[in-house]
Amino acid sequence: MRDITLCHPRLQALAAKLTAESDKQGLKIAIGETYRTVEEQDALYAQGRTKPGNKVTNAPGSTYSSYHQWGTAFDIYRNDGLGAYNEAGNFFGRVGAIGVNIGLEWGGNWKSPVDKPHFQLPDWGSSTSGIKKVYASPEAFKKTWVPEVLEKKKSGWKEKDGGWRFYYGDTGECVRNDWVKDHGKWYWFNAAGIMVTNTWYQYNSAWYYLGPDGAMCQSQLVENSGKIYAVDSDGKMITEPVKLTPDQDGVLQYPGLVK
Repeated sequence: MRDITLCHPRLQALAAKLTAESDKQGLKIAIGETYRTVEEQDALYAQGRTKPGNKVTNAPGSTYSSYHQWGTAFDIYRNDGLGAYNEAGNFFGRVGAIGVNIGLEWGGNWKSPVDKPHFQLPDWGSSTSGIKKVYASPEAFKKTWVPEVLEKKKSGWKEKDGGWRFYYGDTGECVRNDWVKDHGKWYWFNAAGIMVTNTWYQYNSAWYYLGPDGAMCQSQLVENSGKIYAVDSDGKMITEPVKLTPDQDGVLQYPGLVK
């Protein structure tokens, strides 16, 4: 079968991580074989023995000797159009190193058979003898599975590509063409996801000034290009006549700046 959701929850998470980390290094992979039934494993075992083809496994289905039957293994294939099992450029070796680094056991490190597309959870050793001692069958093992709880990422700032971006924790995507309120201040991000600074921005027919730190100016006077502007408590530029009067400290006051 080629359905990773039939596998152990932790293996599902690691398969997704392997795919993502490989992609970052320009290695396009896809998940192939995942969970196998007894019948599917027996059919593979028969290949090269009682059926035509080369031998591809030493594990008959009835013995539960393949980790695929336990939902703790998956195979990958190359997904860049150059051939599913083309090893040019040490493709599978590079993906294998990534898999080992994130906590998977890689079949490419085995002496016999060497199985470069294969990855599995390392908890019970390379053979299934360890898991068999703990659980009577794959069915009993599945009853112990607990859904993987993914660590919730926090939303936050990151400087990238010459500007500041704000990333949503739930999706990991940066904000684009939208406002973000952070620590009581409003910020605008352009289509490229970069925080806008030191400029006026028109939004819903009103003009807002984004200061040198990117925060929207509110309830204050703004100097820009040698001119003085007033913005109210919502950050909107005030366009009606403004009368400023100094207070006892000489600070110019305008009641309309604050609602």
